[in-house]
Amino acid sequence: MKPISLFAAILILAALVPPASAEITIPAGTQIIVRTIDPIDGNTAKAGTRFRASIDDAVLVGSETAIPRGAAATLEVVSIEKGKEMALRLREVNIDGKAYGLSTEFSDVDAKGTSKTKKAVRRGVGLGAIGAGIGALAGGGSGAAIGAVVGGGVGAISAAGSKGKQINVPSETRLIFALKAAVPMK
Repeated sequence: MKPISLFAAILILAALVPPASAEITIPAGTQIIVRTIDPIDGNTAKAGTRFRASIDDAVLVGSETAIPRGAAATLEVVSIEKGKEMALRLREVNIDGKAYGLSTEFSDVDAKGTSKTKKAVRRGVGLGAIGAGIGALAGGGSGAAIGAVVGGGVGAISAAGSKGKQINVPSETRLIFALKAAVPMK
């Protein structure tokens, strides 16, 4: 039996040690879809109040999953004007115990009226069509379907928020946030 050279031993050890996970950077403009866990009551929420949510659709960069579906997320009320509108932002996402701070565009929820009328229905249909168009440009056929559902959902939030000028976001509501800045993930 020949003795193993130091070089051969290093090569063997290097093959046994798993490679460090590569860093993935999520580009600015990427849309992140979350589903609320906690309901957000516009009558009691204040700027700075945080609420739990989860990532509803995995965020992919190329073929790599940057944020898995189901990852914990935190929403924050940025501003609120009682009976009129509320701005939310996606503050952070938690993956395998590591929190990543995010800079996102605000998602606005507003109340414009006292009842659900044809106008609210048209708003939901119109937002669904806009979402489908944006989704088709971004991701083809499946993007169009996702865009239609999300756009219609935003319309439904707007319609639901308009009843009696109350601003509420029920649990299980899907919201879309767009990254303002790229996010490196490890």
